Amino acid sequence: MPITERDLFLHAVRSCEQFKKAIRTFDEYLKKKLPPRSQEYYQARSCLRQGQDLFDATLKKAKQLLGPVSPYSPQEVENQRAQLLKENKITVEGLSFNDLREELANDEFIGAMFGTEELDAYLKNHIVSQSTGKRNLANIKMRMVFDKLRTLSVKGQELQIAAQKYFQSG
Repeated sequence: MPITERDLFLHAVRSCEQFKKAIRTFDEYLKKKLPPRSQEYYQARSCLRQGQDLFDATLKKAKQLLGPVSPYSPQEVENQRAQLLKENKITVEGLSFNDLREELANDEFIGAMFGTEELDAYLKNHIVSQSTGKRNLANIKMRMVFDKLRTLSVKGQELQIAAQKYFQSG
């Protein structure tokens, strides 16, 4: 059974939600100076771990879908795979900034993770690098998602370190 857009992006959106919840909870825990061993600390750690697990699973699935095809595979396999990715909206079709912006702005999953300004800024900063070298511009949607999740993961981990120091002080 092929992996569809829903399978891939629902995991990514859930991961994003868990990371954001962990960040909010860690932030609240640290700013309000809650008792070191309060349940918020454990709740935030759990959310961060769940977000990371979902992120890792989504990344693994995406690499299977978008990674290189075996050099021994016939061209037909590559064509079928490209068609599957296109039909399931895992890759994008636009080639210009405006086409990509419009396509991604109308995407429900991207809309759940990115604001309009954040989308524009990402495209301006990455459209050239995503279309050079071994990278494929059609994969920019997935790269956006993983860059966003990676940023949230790092922020959550930084807050977790600060929270651990506070936790150990009490």
